[in-house]
Amino acid sequence: MTPPTNLQSTLSSITSTSFSSEADRISARDALFECLRRVQSPWDIAWDQNWVNPAINAAIKTLIDMGVFTSWASFCAPTEKPITPSQLASLTGADELLIRRMLRAISGQFLVLEVGKDTYARTPWAKTLASDPSFAGMYGGFYHELNSQMFRTLPAYLASTSHKNPTDVNNCNFQFWQRDPNANMFQYVGTNPNLTAHFNDAMECHSRYNLTPWVDIYPTSSLVPSDKPLVVDIGGGKGHDLQKFLARHSSSHLQPGSLVLQDLPDILKGVPESLSQVDTQKIIKVQPHDFFTPQPASCQGAKIYFMHNVLHDWPDATARQILQTLAPALNKGYSRLLIHESLVTDEKPLSRVTVSDITMMACLAAAERTEEQWRQLVDSAGLKVVKIWRPVESVESIIEVELA
Repeated sequence: MTPPTNLQSTLSSITSTSFSSEADRISARDALFECLRRVQSPWDIAWDQNWVNPAINAAIKTLIDMGVFTSWASFCAPTEKPITPSQLASLTGADELLIRRMLRAISGQFLVLEVGKDTYARTPWAKTLASDPSFAGMYGGFYHELNSQMFRTLPAYLASTSHKNPTDVNNCNFQFWQRDPNANMFQYVGTNPNLTAHFNDAMECHSRYNLTPWVDIYPTSSLVPSDKPLVVDIGGGKGHDLQKFLARHSSSHLQPGSLVLQDLPDILKGVPESLSQVDTQKIIKVQPHDFFTPQPASCQGAKIYFMHNVLHDWPDATARQILQTLAPALNKGYSRLLIHESLVTDEKPLSRVTVSDITMMACLAAAERTEEQWRQLVDSAGLKVVKIWRPVESVESIIEVELA
């Protein structure tokens, strides 16, 4: 058995940059987590789940609201240096004792590093909170006004149904929580400005930090521009997936409007202005659209229709309706639908996929699907799977679909 001191020395030298590929990093992370579970006592696990996680999230949100992380970044520039609660209090105007208590809490989880008495250094996580506003947004309305509420009421809702697997988006945990049979989650998100922004932030971060870019999975270099839209991103939020396409491919080969971003009007508020900063040639056209209605005439016969984490929001019957509504827009033998989604493997599915599965259940009576379930769903809509593009250790795959 490795002596504890030797083990600690070995582990202390490992960082996220110690691996030659993202797949290797994820494999190591999962192995370390499995080891942690073996080392922890049952009480350790219960303590983490019931006290640590909610307490730390509360501390993080408070520090964000006080401007601690952004002020800390300014203090560190251009050379990284430690800081004290007293200095942060002077920078932010917040209470020094409150800052000290919050920093102690998150440093106990190694989110910042205590490098001396009352002195702290930033970690990559703390730096990202300062440099990426969307990352900080995940700790706001998305968590406190939606996810945590859904998980809190899920056990009671399931008990009220005699523990039946939920499949009706119009009669699920969301309506149970709202105590309103007519409540709709997407309407709730879209009409709450704080939550709308933070929901979009969370989706952007999920795409940026958690997922393999779709242009690294599907051979987008084979796509040839034409007089029709090249890619129509259905339910695309802030357009982060189309931005990945633009970053990969020269915009000189694309005409204005070659890429179309579609989502509900409430979700698209402010998006054209934000896109203009990265898309000066207006390659991306922003088009309000409800995917329960037929594609506009301008988007009929596109080469690629792209759905990223759209269908997992809906139970099978509704997902089938979405696919059947889209199908007439596809040109047989030319158009493709790319479904960028998680696949639940038959054995030892990734925890990120199974956690997402419970999230879908809690919010929308929906689910993540196995490969067989995806094939059945696609077939039932009059379409067929051409190929499943599945990178090693990726959370999501791309299911390539065409007209049957």
